[in-house]
Amino acid sequence: MAKKHTTSILASYVTYKELSNHGNYKSPYQILAEFIKYIIYEEKLYAFSIGEIKSRVENEFEFQVPDAVLKSALKKIDFITCDTTGNYCVNGEKIRVDETLKKYRNLAEDTESNVSEQLVTFVEETKDSKLDNKEKKELMRAFVSYLIDESNGNKYQEEISSFIIKKSDDNKITEYLNSVREGSILYTGINYNIDEIGSLKRDLTLYLDMEVLFDIYGYNGEVFQGLALDLFKLARDANSKEKRVRLRYFEETKTEIDLFFEKAEEIVKGKIILKDNVAMKAITNGCQDISDISDRKADFYSTLQYSYGIIQDDRDSYYYKSDTAANLEGTFSEDEKKDQEVQFAVKMISHINKLRNNQPFYEYTEAGAIFITETRKIQEYSRKMVDLISNEISTEKKIVGYAISMGMITNILWYKLGKGFGNDDFPQNINSVLKAKIVLSNLISQNVSKKFDECKQEYQRGKLNEQQLAARLLALREKAVKPEDITNENLEDSLNFDSKYIERFEAERELHKAQIRQNKEQIEDYQAEIKKLKRAIQMEEALKKQQEAESVATIEDQEATIRAQNEELNKYREQDLKRENRRKFIKKVSVFSKKIFLRLIIIGVVVAITYGITKHVKADAANAVSIVVTMVGIFISGVDIVKNVFNDVFTNKED
Repeated sequence: MAKKHTTSILASYVTYKELSNHGNYKSPYQILAEFIKYIIYEEKLYAFSIGEIKSRVENEFEFQVPDAVLKSALKKIDFITCDTTGNYCVNGEKIRVDETLKKYRNLAEDTESNVSEQLVTFVEETKDSKLDNKEKKELMRAFVSYLIDESNGNKYQEEISSFIIKKSDDNKITEYLNSVREGSILYTGINYNIDEIGSLKRDLTLYLDMEVLFDIYGYNGEVFQGLALDLFKLARDANSKEKRVRLRYFEETKTEIDLFFEKAEEIVKGKIILKDNVAMKAITNGCQDISDISDRKADFYSTLQYSYGIIQDDRDSYYYKSDTAANLEGTFSEDEKKDQEVQFAVKMISHINKLRNNQPFYEYTEAGAIFITETRKIQEYSRKMVDLISNEISTEKKIVGYAISMGMITNILWYKLGKGFGNDDFPQNINSVLKAKIVLSNLISQNVSKKFDECKQEYQRGKLNEQQLAARLLALREKAVKPEDITNENLEDSLNFDSKYIERFEAERELHKAQIRQNKEQIEDYQAEIKKLKRAIQMEEALKKQQEAESVATIEDQEATIRAQNEELNKYREQDLKRENRRKFIKKVSVFSKKIFLRLIIIGVVVAITYGITKHVKADAANAVSIVVTMVGIFISGVDIVKNVFNDVFTNKED
């Protein structure tokens, strides 16, 4: 491929990176100013408008820079002045240009030309066909998008990733590719409107999706955990002086995680077969029963909270009346919303918009809330929403999205915290070989899952017997699905999903059966694998039929349990009531006895006094009558006293 077919943006990023590393620049505007100086000098400009210089920067370097950023950069050039009409004038006598920019650019273009030629040759050999000019341009566009993380290379992602891994021993190529990625990160300040660096000025909450949480815990392997911990360390750095960054997850994410662990329980029970999912394998391996899964789930949430400070969002609801204006869930068409992935994506975007109070933002670190996800559907609809809002708002600046990848937020925080100038300690995600392994591991995982389902269907239709099924599933499980497991040596086998390859693996197992029989333990393992697979498939087929019956039985059991609990509760209530009534009765009898006893004592004293008087006084007829009347009165009074005390004690409703 001739040099004229190279892509300027790649050389521009490398040049940007080299200037950053070897110059005395303190801001992205100073570096951008050097690119503008180069254009002015090479094209002999003496006057220009902001629109003209913007067009020339884009044509020469493929930098798409907002007007406001260009104006800030032009202020850094001492031989340029701006007149009252907004046009810029150049003082030719004072023009000074950094010659190293041209040197770095020429070196970058030479290397790019060489790498491009090798990439085209590699793709042609892989596909066993020549690429025409249109296909070569398409490949180079995909290559650029791949290196700067705009995409994974679209239809060429497997070939580009394989090329990078195959050339990983070539230090010159690897260093060049890494320089492109480093330059694209350093360009972040211009691309994402980051003015001030060094610290965050506003609080920022990052809402992590399930896969990112699994990455942090280590369920998705060492590579993804390392990348996630880069983000965590940057968040910790941002909080060193004042707590600015918080890590949270939505209730919907927790529900998704809980369902994942429930599926793990079904696998341990033997009701469904484990596909070659890295996180699911990490959760289920070594578990004897579902209690082990429960323990691992508890450990997962506990570690997130106490080791990383990641907890569930504490907002009660996102559907208050005050949220109505910010609700975006009705934005897209009904056909789009029929897709469950789209529904979930729009709901997450809507939640973030409510947290942002329905306001647009132009810098991610000032947005207040961002959803961090590797799910392409959510990122896609975030971009669509930004496009819709951008069409309604007239602004020179680029509106930030609602959802971005873990790698992108890592790069943005890394840059915002002032780690981009004179610092070689880049995040791990700039490593081009690492990215290639991640892309291929995702491709392999998708193909393993697809092939797994095909094999199971062929077994159910009787096209495969048990031994053939077991051999093919074992072949799939030997694929390298973790990025760290992919090497130059196993790359071709890991990417080979051709039926003939799978059948070859099966034939090889048959060929070595005699040797396997000599090892009793291997035979038992193999037979156990067959039985386990067969049992799991049978149970999986029966599970659908059982679910409805189990659901009804569960409801009936719950209702019976509730009835039994209510009956037991009523029984206890009746016993308590009887005990209470008995206590109250005993208390009343005691009170009654005490009151009657007191009154009887009083009456006894009166009677004794009366008796003493009659004994010492000579009574005539009148006195006798008086004494009799007095005794009768005392008797009647005693009866009334007993009656009144009884009514007072036993008819009183209080204790």
